Amino acid sequence: MEQLLAKKRQLKQGAMQELLTGKKRLPGFIQGWEVARLGDLASMRSGGTPPTSVGEYYGGRIPWVSIADMTNTGKWISLTQRTLSEKGLGACAAVTYPAGTVLYAMYASIGECTIAAVPMTSSQAILGIQPRATLNAEFLYYVLTERRDRVRLLGQQGTQANLNAGMVRAFELALPSVPEQAAIAAVLSALDIELEALEARLAKARALKQGMAQALLTGRIRLAPFGEQAPAASPG
Repeated sequence: MEQLLAKKRQLKQGAMQELLTGKKRLPGFIQGWEVARLGDLASMRSGGTPPTSVGEYYGGRIPWVSIADMTNTGKWISLTQRTLSEKGLGACAAVTYPAGTVLYAMYASIGECTIAAVPMTSSQAILGIQPRATLNAEFLYYVLTERRDRVRLLGQQGTQANLNAGMVRAFELALPSVPEQAAIAAVLSALDIELEALEARLAKARALKQGMAQALLTGRIRLAPFGEQAPAASPG
């Protein structure tokens, strides 16, 4: 299972590199690609953090995305560790992003990204990218994910590596037509589903092995014919 999972991950990485650059085209698409700046294809705004010392700013109904949330989720995010109240939202620079906004980490785990499945807001460490009509949000998610390691090298060197909104706006994208963007995103989404299913099977197998190890190594479960010949060892 582990070998198969590694192979599937390599397959997906190869597919991303080929499909997102136009090296490999999907059947039925022959129109040329354009190169465009991300800042011309989407509007962007970072979030904010209300004072944590004011309890009434937190615990409301507005999901508030942190870097920790992003590192613990996948392609889509709908639940967050902390939420804001309306007062909390109004007390800081945070804004509510509509569903479909691509959330992009600029500090700490730079290059991490996910898509808002519901309206939500974020900390200032995260840039909300709202694609315009010529850019598919899922296509953008895969583009940013594929170049994550390279983007981390662009981080400004200080106490920690950072990006800023100006740097993200300057990103250049090889851009096919919107229908081709959607088709590419669908292929990569199908690969994601396969990976998630395999990861779930592997996690289940590991849990089963762990449970069996605990049962066998403590004598709670005996192997035949040993169970017939001697009682389980008593504790101590």
